[in-house]
Amino acid sequence: MNTPAGEPDPHQQAHAHDNARIYMSGRDQYINVSTELADRDQVPVRGSGRALARMLAPFCMLITGVALVWVGYDAGGWTRGPLLLAGMTCVVLPAPLLQPAVRRWRQARLRRSPGLARRLDRQLEEAAEQLAHELGVLWDRELKLRRLQHPAPLPVRWVNAEAFGDHWMNIRTNDGRDAPLDLSGSSALNEVYARIPSGRLLILGQAGAGKSVLALRFAYERLRAAEPSDRVPVLLPMASWDPVAQDLESWAAGRLAADHPALAGRAVSGETVAAELLRVGRLLPVLDGFDEMSAATRHHALRRLRASLGEADPFLLTSRVDEYEAAVGQADIVLPATAAVRVEPLSVQESVDYLRRTTRKLVVGRTVATKWDPVFTQLREHPRDLQVLKLRHVLMTPLMTGLARITYSDTSRDPAELLDHRRFPTRAAIEDHLLDQLVPAVTDHSEQTTRWLAFLAQRLNSLETQDLAWWRLSPAAPRVARAVGVTLALGAAAALLRWQVDRPTSWFGTEMPVWVPFGVLCLLSVADVVFGSLAPIPRHIPLAEPARMARPVLAVVAVLGVWMLYHQLSDSMLFQAIFGAGLWGFSIGHWILRRKRPRPKAGQQTVREFLDDLRHRTSGAVTRGPERTLSEDRLATLVSLGLVNILAGGSAVWRAAWLVIFAGIAPMWPLYSARSGTWAIAFVVMLVALAVLGASSSAWCGFGVAKAWLWGTGKLPWNVHGLLAEAHRLGVLRQSGAAYQFRHSRLQERLAALAGDQPAPARVPSNSSTVKGFRSALSFISGCVITVGSIAMWWDMSPLVAGPGPYGEAGPYKAVAPACELVDREALRKVVPDPRGEQSGEDYGGFDVRQCSWSVGTATAGDPSVEISVRLHRPTSTLTAVQQADKDFDDEAGVAFVVPEHTTYPTGLGDEAVSVVKYSEDRPRVETTLRLENLLLTISYEVSGIKWGDTQGYARSTRITQDLARTVVWKLSAALPQPGVSS
Repeated sequence: MNTPAGEPDPHQQAHAHDNARIYMSGRDQYINVSTELADRDQVPVRGSGRALARMLAPFCMLITGVALVWVGYDAGGWTRGPLLLAGMTCVVLPAPLLQPAVRRWRQARLRRSPGLARRLDRQLEEAAEQLAHELGVLWDRELKLRRLQHPAPLPVRWVNAEAFGDHWMNIRTNDGRDAPLDLSGSSALNEVYARIPSGRLLILGQAGAGKSVLALRFAYERLRAAEPSDRVPVLLPMASWDPVAQDLESWAAGRLAADHPALAGRAVSGETVAAELLRVGRLLPVLDGFDEMSAATRHHALRRLRASLGEADPFLLTSRVDEYEAAVGQADIVLPATAAVRVEPLSVQESVDYLRRTTRKLVVGRTVATKWDPVFTQLREHPRDLQVLKLRHVLMTPLMTGLARITYSDTSRDPAELLDHRRFPTRAAIEDHLLDQLVPAVTDHSEQTTRWLAFLAQRLNSLETQDLAWWRLSPAAPRVARAVGVTLALGAAAALLRWQVDRPTSWFGTEMPVWVPFGVLCLLSVADVVFGSLAPIPRHIPLAEPARMARPVLAVVAVLGVWMLYHQLSDSMLFQAIFGAGLWGFSIGHWILRRKRPRPKAGQQTVREFLDDLRHRTSGAVTRGPERTLSEDRLATLVSLGLVNILAGGSAVWRAAWLVIFAGIAPMWPLYSARSGTWAIAFVVMLVALAVLGASSSAWCGFGVAKAWLWGTGKLPWNVHGLLAEAHRLGVLRQSGAAYQFRHSRLQERLAALAGDQPAPARVPSNSSTVKGFRSALSFISGCVITVGSIAMWWDMSPLVAGPGPYGEAGPYKAVAPACELVDREALRKVVPDPRGEQSGEDYGGFDVRQCSWSVGTATAGDPSVEISVRLHRPTSTLTAVQQADKDFDDEAGVAFVVPEHTTYPTGLGDEAVSVVKYSEDRPRVETTLRLENLLLTISYEVSGIKWGDTQGYARSTRITQDLARTVVWKLSAALPQPGVSS
């Protein structure tokens, strides 16, 4: 996470010898042998082969599972079940191993490629610059809202805390001396921190001593004075860290990604940008509120923090004294190379001076006074009075001094009431009074606002957190939203399946409609999504580059357009020549442009760099606070139609989406079995169902459910964000990334105590190993059952689709004679002298094909040939046999690559017929296709010698095919009363 002190700059480049360079990215070194081909010729790095092998092992197992499923699908007898079970086991088991294997392979690939390392450096530099800009705007606004600089900040003093620091020879990494450093100071913590060679500082103090404000001012001042290559300080509230479940780096990366969605994107290495910024040492963690973690996890946090520290990883940590001392004693460790300071309490004179400066003057004649003066007189003249002693101790903390300013200096209330020992018999009573008066002092509707904020404080206590995040406002709301969404989506899928295949099937010896077992899978999926899916977090789609967002959509449209064009014109030699030449020319031109692209000179910007710089300068004027993350999550959900939430929702949501897609495509997978318009209807239903599923899995939808419920029960106003933003503006709340927090933990506890007459929210069960085990077991079982069940249903659905159903009426023709026997021999000899026939046939499931072709037995001028093809269509679950044949005839009639002016529609040939001449320069092919009930008959005739544009030759060949077709129709019609002719 850090570049040790004394090492070269992370971006410097050093020459090792004449034909080698060493590139450095953070603490990683990349050796490139060629000075001219820096991106291609590299020294192989050990480890990439092992990483590739580790990735290939689960991948091969996955391929083996797919192969076993494929074989089991076609197998018969008792072997089908074991093969399907073995295949699904091989598919499910390697899935958890693929992700870490791919991650190791990407890291090995990054070590091998200096060009890739430089791309990663540029990406991280841009991300760090944008993060610094956002944090600067956020903290500047936060300091103004808290009025910490007006008229001047409260003086905060600190001294060395030798008992809690490490040995000075460990801290002084530059010279190794054991002499102590004087770290005492007042308000200029950034200057003191610069004197610590190890860059590790522990700030201790009593409750309300100003540790969090000191950390905020330190981060802000360090950010303002930072150079481009310096670390970016980031405030991380430790109350949200569970050290038992997460290491420090994973938690910090997740917290940064939640507060700044742009950092949740993937870097070149495959990790999130936040994780990479931490890994390469571009961030300075400011860990605030160690004492606010649960007492049972503090010693785990110390061990995790110690284990995560590299040789020179800096940090700043704040904590109360007693809590930190107890954790150190329990863990029996000390943070290495860490200096410690203790925040001193305010002196009475410092509090008096601050309160006098923040209070309006009262000028009487030549006397200038404030309403605090009687209190100050008592503090000065009666220092041993018990009530004065209580008040003196209260005003020794910056928190209470600030609350006294808000309660009395900014209002018309008289601070002399604080000397009333009957109202305030204890020090705690004075502190509770100041905490209670904060909301009434800054709001107009104090009673209602206090009730709302008290509910929120009670809610946070039940969640055991201090982060007031809008997407976690109610733990049950996202589950309700997911339950409703997945029920609607899978209900629509079941209805779609029933509409397409309303046929009975047999499962476990019981006959039932085909949608019943599918409904069972849907019910299992609903339980899986409700209890096993990941908790939603805000999603972000960068909209700063509309062209970049439109690129994938345009690419899909272009590919589909080219495919449709190629599908229609692929038989044309001219089109194939143009298409091939265009593709070849585009590839060569693209290669030439890449080779000849001029590289910018030193100091010059490329167009891309200029646009990126312009985008960074114009973006970020508004930081990503709670309101913006909500709008971004809503926009991401609507723009992607919920796809972004499905992809990020975890395996449970993926399985539900698979069932929706299965219900749409499984009954129609044989294209010939779909009624007209079925694909369009199924596509629309699938799209809407997936959009509902994705939207219900979003944080925005869960927040909407929570807001509606809490508003309906009178717990919160409808405009929750308006309430939070106003409380933040008035100083009751503070902003921490994308979440709010109460100004101090004491304020949260006091407000929660005021809500004692309200029913407490249900306490969220802890994230115990039992709960995790249950969710993992449910996910594994549902995954196996849904996958195997959907495959079994697909296999069982094939005969249902091919067999007759409510629409599938059988046609008049149940069988047909061999194709070679359908053509009259005498009529054939007039066209093909000494004909010799070759017949073939095949069953395609939905129809039978019988073919026969004749060519001359001896050499004859023109070498004529005749071919006949007869398709016997059977009914399906969606189309009758006649409708199937009619659909097939329409497809044949609309075929491209024919001479349109020679297309005719003869009458008297079956139910409908068409004759076409296909393009050819020296041997045109003439076809007559006709439909007779559920039969589709095609007779083709070819002969050499007909030149291009020979109208008479085309007409003569067309008459031949039509005459032969009439003989076939006569024979078929004569055979119709006897449908049992064998084929």
